[in-house]
Amino acid sequence: MSSLPVPQRARRTPASPIRKLAPLAQAAAAAGTKVYHLNIGQPDIKSPKEFFDGLQQFHESVIAYEPSQGSPSLCDAWSRYTNRTLKLNTKPEHFQITMGGSEALLFAFMACSDPGDEVLIFDPTYSNYIGFAAMSGITLIPVPTSIENEFALPSREEIERYITPKTRAILFCSPNNPTGTIYTHKEQQRLIDISKDRNLYLIADETYREFIYDGSEPFSIFHLDQACENIIVVDSMSKRFSLTGSRIGCLITCNEEILKTCLHFAQARLSCPTLEQYATAYMLDHISDDFVKAIQVEYRHRRDTLHHALSALPGVTSFKPHGAFYTLAKLPVENAEEFARFMLSEFSFAGATTFVAPGAGFYCTEGRGKDEVRIAYVLQAEDIEKAVELLGLGLEAFLKR
Repeated sequence: MSSLPVPQRARRTPASPIRKLAPLAQAAAAAGTKVYHLNIGQPDIKSPKEFFDGLQQFHESVIAYEPSQGSPSLCDAWSRYTNRTLKLNTKPEHFQITMGGSEALLFAFMACSDPGDEVLIFDPTYSNYIGFAAMSGITLIPVPTSIENEFALPSREEIERYITPKTRAILFCSPNNPTGTIYTHKEQQRLIDISKDRNLYLIADETYREFIYDGSEPFSIFHLDQACENIIVVDSMSKRFSLTGSRIGCLITCNEEILKTCLHFAQARLSCPTLEQYATAYMLDHISDDFVKAIQVEYRHRRDTLHHALSALPGVTSFKPHGAFYTLAKLPVENAEEFARFMLSEFSFAGATTFVAPGAGFYCTEGRGKDEVRIAYVLQAEDIEKAVELLGLGLEAFLKR
């Protein structure tokens, strides 16, 4: 055991609740158990052919650095795609290409705040926000939301109760990970009004913008106010186009100081991957809107399958999410992480088991979510039915111990 000190930044950075039980799943699979992975948002939709076509179009003899802002062709293509599909008027110079949405979020945290400052989030929240906050030295202040009203945003008065002299920004994700909630136009306008009146940045994570169901249309906060310098949008190729491994994301804002600061961060890490940027730019200029529309139909079917299956489980509380491909479910157990471990290390039926992510890891408030799990409906519908059946059988076995 080393006697070298471990700094507080390292101690504050938690293990991912999505991945921390992965060794148990690997051990179960190695022992011959089929594991249905409902723990992680890894789409199984085939990546677009146009992306691979773009790779084939690259004929340079050297894979060189791209500009730190991102390749001009990708900034141009992403701006054109956004304007065409959302009827906006973004400009390429307002795009900072990043290593996935994750780096965009980290850049946003560091550009908006100093170590010791605070950022409001809505609890439960995407678990990696907690890690990014620890890495950048800021404190996340959780504003509670509840499964009882499908995790809707609180009133303006309730949100403002959590603002202090150290508050620098508000961060939200819509459609939401981990809840699947879509914040209404009125709710998002509420956040814009607060950010303007209280001189705060507003970080909008729109990674799942096209994953919407029940007749909704893709919506960006830029539809409400595209010229607002308080607003920073985080976007990504990962989920929309099933390109998680390409690690291509972006930060978009008209705030010149934020763009300048983020470019300095980007220069320190040099550039994003050249091949992936080239292929993504080609894809955005050639892909049909039917690709995303087909994904919407498929995930709506999976959502409906999951909701129907969960509704049949005794003691389980859930609701039908309206977006993304996640939901939180409350289980009839005191400790959902203990149950998730049980499913992977002690339970199987007909040679199979189910992997879910413990809900507590998606809350910043100590003690909340201990009886909840996050479920990612990224499997085929028939596999989701089997996975939830196993979840029910596992609950029966767990409660009888």
